[in-house]
Amino acid sequence: MGREPTPAELHSHTHKRQEDQQWIDERARRAYEDYTRLRESQAAAGEGSSAGSTDYSDYRTWSQAVGGMQYGRVYGLGSQAYAYEGQSSSGGSFSSSTQESLYTQQIAALTAKLEQVRKAQADWQMQMQQQQMQMQQQQMQIQQQQAQMLEEMRKMREQISSGRSIAEDETESE
Repeated sequence: MGREPTPAELHSHTHKRQEDQQWIDERARRAYEDYTRLRESQAAAGEGSSAGSTDYSDYRTWSQAVGGMQYGRVYGLGSQAYAYEGQSSSGGSFSSSTQESLYTQQIAALTAKLEQVRKAQADWQMQMQQQQMQMQQQQMQIQQQQAQMLEEMRKMREQISSGRSIAEDETESE
């Protein structure tokens, strides 16, 4: 061929059976037909590309026909899409530097959210520790009150039993 294949040529070569030149599946056939229709409508509308950006225009049309880049790949082109992405950032497709910038922004946002979650978790842990300390203090107070009540009950029993013995002594002496 002597040149890089167009996206449609690459897709056709990799998505047709060698023995009968039939598409490997319905999606492959539909993608090629959608690209062909879109290319024809662009030609009819007078949308073309300058001689220097024909490859990128073909790529952009292919990318538009198959739904753009997803998970770092364009259907029918695989990772070869990156070869086209770097050529231009116009026309609705992201260049790799634009994607990197987007990823950097997403990472920064996720990092900020993670810090918020960590701070909320630390605040929650501090509140839990404070509540635990309060509960321990209350438990100690209850134990002290129980001990005081038991001591008072013991003293009352002693008084009652010593009062009985005094009453019994008085009754016996009469």
